[in-house]
Amino acid sequence: MRNHRRGVSLFEMIVVLAILVIAAAIATPTLRSISGSTPLNAAADTVKARWAEARSRAVAEGRPYRFAVMENTGKFRVAPDSPEFWDGTDSASPVGNDGTRPPLVVEDKLPPEMRFLSSPDASGGPQGQTDSGDWSCPVVFTPDGNAQQDAQIIFGGEGGKPLVLRIRAATGVATTSP
Repeated sequence: MRNHRRGVSLFEMIVVLAILVIAAAIATPTLRSISGSTPLNAAADTVKARWAEARSRAVAEGRPYRFAVMENTGKFRVAPDSPEFWDGTDSASPVGNDGTRPPLVVEDKLPPEMRFLSSPDASGGPQGQTDSGDWSCPVVFTPDGNAQQDAQIIFGGEGGKPLVLRIRAATGVATTSP
């Protein structure tokens, strides 16, 4: 006679449930930390992409481009570094230096709940200059593809750790650090 087993005992079921509870307890903090940094990573990627775009346009058009932020908001702006693009009148000509290609002028925002925080570098010098409105200019890309000087911006969300994004002037390399 064969003894066929058709179910599981209560003890076996409790052991499996205990293993699942322990695995969930270990995984939950890791999953929260991964999902909590997603908006910060998205914000860093957005800024890095705009920096790359401004840098390439500065080289292509042979004129400096400015990346500016409004502190304590998520707003930023990329435009040529000349007064007609920053005096608040929007009277800039839509035609570029070559007569056909319009200059890059972008106003955008970070992902929801992300904002630019005050930077210790935001005082004095070209990096901290402000123009009409509340624009603070952390980065200017020159026609040779470099930034005018090393710069950093800090951004974060409510209750989270801020993220620092730095750019090296000579190389244009952007790095992030918590």
